Amino acid sequence: MNNPLKIAQFIDTLGVGGAETMLIRLAEAIHSSEHQVVVFHFGNPYISQQTKALGIEEVIIPYLELYKSVLTIFQFSKKLAQLLNEHKIDILHSHLYGSITGAYFGCWKYNIPHLGTLHDKYMVEERLGRGLLLRLTQSLNTQLVTVSKDMQAFYENYIPLSKKINCIYNGFDPESDSSSQQHIIQTTGSTTATKVVSVGRLIPLKRHKEQISAMAALLQNNNIELFIVGGGDEYENLSNHIKALSLEKKVFLLGERTDVATILDDADIFTLTSASEGLSCSIIEALSAGLPCVVSNVGGNKELIEHGENGFVYELNEENQLPERINQLTYDCQLRKQMKANNQQKAKTVFSVEQMLSQYINKYQAMLSH
Repeated sequence: MNNPLKIAQFIDTLGVGGAETMLIRLAEAIHSSEHQVVVFHFGNPYISQQTKALGIEEVIIPYLELYKSVLTIFQFSKKLAQLLNEHKIDILHSHLYGSITGAYFGCWKYNIPHLGTLHDKYMVEERLGRGLLLRLTQSLNTQLVTVSKDMQAFYENYIPLSKKINCIYNGFDPESDSSSQQHIIQTTGSTTATKVVSVGRLIPLKRHKEQISAMAALLQNNNIELFIVGGGDEYENLSNHIKALSLEKKVFLLGERTDVATILDDADIFTLTSASEGLSCSIIEALSAGLPCVVSNVGGNKELIEHGENGFVYELNEENQLPERINQLTYDCQLRKQMKANNQQKAKTVFSVEQMLSQYINKYQAMLSH
């Protein structure tokens, strides 16, 4: 029987997105197991709020200025490793490219096992130098994991002479995301409308503007409403776009929410129109809620959605497929019912937190045994 581990989770961001959400879910799962977890970050408000609420130990790293400069990044890495040793950490698990490449040197120097999870591709695409740096991390004993098979194939090709990269799917436990907030989409707009929900940061990469444009005629001519959950710099631009199309009573920007699970439970259809994805946490949450999904064919989306079985996948250059599939789902209740059953089963058997935790713990223990 293996001894309990003390595992550090590290992320360098200050906002909230899929990687931050998955770090918290993994930390919560570790916290509920026989192992210990400590979350290291630079003062991310979301991470602090969640760790405090869950009773998880956090460490605010005091070396942000060292981390920001390529001239002092190695100094940062060594200081981070010393901080890990002070907390008697057995293994460091870094999330995202920046965290991985910021931590690898110190972990190698101080002999701390280091696992890095790559959650996206857009941070490195068309930047060969970043592939070379990831190869250097592998040479200095960092092991890499991706969150989808699509990303696994991409990175094994992108990193020159890459060592083996594993794929561990993100997991979601609907019971851990219960909420007592109001049922916002039930009390907004028409009570009889088909409610379409999209969840994602308001940034160009998520292509919310294109989605609104593609759905404009469908929304104007049918009892259908679109709810977009997420915050970001595009809020004002999207608001103006909605007004320009006279869709103020049809499209609703809900901002950042802590009751996403409740919103999805109250919805009828889920959409994701991103130009790039790793393995979408939002789609996994929608699967768990039983929502049929209409998603763009990018990243790991096809690993989550089987076309015609639990949703529809469309090509980015065929945007007209988005409203057509939403219209089909709106008026085919039997299809929605079948897709709901398929999605809930898939979420339970393939994309559970239990599965994710088991695979990561096995990975940690294998690294420590070498």
